[in-house]
Amino acid sequence: MPARKKIAQEIASQAKAVAPVLTGDYRDGIGVNVRGTMVRVVDNDELAIHKEYGTADTPAHATLTGTAMRFGRYRGMRPR
Repeated sequence: MPARKKIAQEIASQAKAVAPVLTGDYRDGIGVNVRGTMVRVVDNDELAIHKEYGTADTPAHATLTGTAMRFGRYRGMRPR
């Protein structure tokens, strides 16, 4: 558990360092959520899902996804 939390914190730190900034909400929403044995890297910006994965007329940034993929097996959503 401590090792997973450390990895998640490193993913969040690296993602924040490369996240595009317009208002800062996307970058500043990146963090780590620990609940029991579940450790997740999250973004609490209410528009993060659209910024991360893109929309029909907006390309994906994939900041969290790309960073997480560099740390091993990734089983989450993938950008368009």
